[in-house]
Amino acid sequence: MPNIAKYQVMFMIALAVWPAIQQEEMMIKRKRNTLFWILSAAMLLTNLAANAQKNHIEIAGEVSYITGKNVYVKFLNTSGIENGDTLYTVQNNTLTAALIVNHQSSISCLCSPVNDITFEVGQQIRAKVAPSKQIILTPTQEQTSIDEDINEQVLKTTTPEPAKSELKSNVSGRLSLSSYSNFSSLNNDDYYRFRYTLNMQAQNIANSKLSAETYISFSHKLNEWDVVQENLNKALKIYSLALQYDFNETTSLWAGRKINPRIANVGAVDGLQFQKSWNDIYVGAVVGARPDYADYGFNPDLLEYGAYIGHNTKAGSGFAQSSLAFFEQLNNGNTDRRFVYFQHSNSLLKNVSIFSSFELDLFKLENGEPQNTVSLTGLYLSLRYRVSRELSLFGSYDNRKNVIYYETFRNYTDEILQQASRQGFRGRITYRPLKYLNLGVDAGTRFREGDSRHTNTFRAYSTYTRVPWIESSLTLSANLMQTNYLDGQVYGARLTKDLLHGKLFTMLNYRMVHFKYLNTNTQLNQHISEIDLSYRFNKKLYIAVNYEATFQEKNTYNRVYLNLRRKF
Repeated sequence: MPNIAKYQVMFMIALAVWPAIQQEEMMIKRKRNTLFWILSAAMLLTNLAANAQKNHIEIAGEVSYITGKNVYVKFLNTSGIENGDTLYTVQNNTLTAALIVNHQSSISCLCSPVNDITFEVGQQIRAKVAPSKQIILTPTQEQTSIDEDINEQVLKTTTPEPAKSELKSNVSGRLSLSSYSNFSSLNNDDYYRFRYTLNMQAQNIANSKLSAETYISFSHKLNEWDVVQENLNKALKIYSLALQYDFNETTSLWAGRKINPRIANVGAVDGLQFQKSWNDIYVGAVVGARPDYADYGFNPDLLEYGAYIGHNTKAGSGFAQSSLAFFEQLNNGNTDRRFVYFQHSNSLLKNVSIFSSFELDLFKLENGEPQNTVSLTGLYLSLRYRVSRELSLFGSYDNRKNVIYYETFRNYTDEILQQASRQGFRGRITYRPLKYLNLGVDAGTRFREGDSRHTNTFRAYSTYTRVPWIESSLTLSANLMQTNYLDGQVYGARLTKDLLHGKLFTMLNYRMVHFKYLNTNTQLNQHISEIDLSYRFNKKLYIAVNYEATFQEKNTYNRVYLNLRRKF
């Protein structure tokens, strides 16, 4: 097993063009090598970009819906557009990179913004497609599924449901190889992590009614193979592994591990999920187990079962969706939790988007005795109102449980910012006073029992998407926070540029951090510099290099992230 690990490491390093860093080398030499390879990668990517083909066909679309940090773009047909592609806005007859495609269906794409750009429903978007792709610019049947709009927690992980009227086999996926290196002036803090990810969807296998989906990752640290041998689930994470059988266009059965977007707040279920629909009404039943809390593995002691019912309404360009679920969760055969979950999305009113969800617990143990009760244990409300093309307002209240991240690459500063802004009341104003200038203000507050004082956060940013002479996007930001244990300020500047029409991207980022801890009367001052280079060889192959350096008074921390991604 150790030999396998060694070959895996050697394979990753060769793919990522990154030399093994010998532990006995001096710190100065390691920094010099790091800079050398980053510059070499930049030269290689630039050289490749110079030879990239520029022929393409442009197809037009428009923004159809905006939620959270995701943007939906609607086309007459998405033939030729694939996951990972770049979409553009038109400014002064010039295409500017604006969105990255995460998922696509027959006529729409779910995207993430490239920069802090404010989008509006109806805004024109362009896509570049290779001439060899067959583009069918004819109207297609209007989508009726709104699964991706009903819960912000699964927008990035749920693939739109394919049209069930055609039993046409289609297999697509992505294989990702990445390495994550963390080394500093403190030699005992160095570690090197490797991650392999497979994400695949097989629709209508062999033109049948059977489909499959999977999202699996395997990660381990260098020289720590014993941890994997001790517990495989520490390294292997199966987020999705399920089969789907469509009895007909309205009846489906899932078997395996799957997050159901109709009841996304329940999380992944290991078991069976059945759903039946009649026009705008649907019902479903679930029986299975919850993933283990500690390592996300299979745990038969955490059984659960439940049912749900929902309704869809579509009028013009808006929609409304509501669902109600009842669940019983067990732990070693005893009732652990019994609750009702409700969620509702609504965009029927022009320029207004509403999302709400709540949970009611119906069971609790008091002095060791089970009791039936009704208590509100989770509530989320959000309202977005686009006053005009220039002004947009957003408000929310979040009283949900904290999210557990089984994998994250956040640094310490980002983790503190995320924790401080996770719950409570929040408000955001975005304003575009000039064509290329976007301004935003975000503020929030919360108070939890046991806190010595309120947690308050404030963020302001300005983005200019067309910096003269260099044709880049510049964002200036300021984050101020006050928690029950620290006062913090984070000031930053980020410059992004599309160097070659969606082929080569670069990003430079700098942040100045000051944290003052109340209980210990100590301070933390950091200067964080970051450079990111990404190159898209073609529709299938993508490589990215990211280097981040954190400078403190006595120590320097370096993080290098390399990623090679291949689609099929």
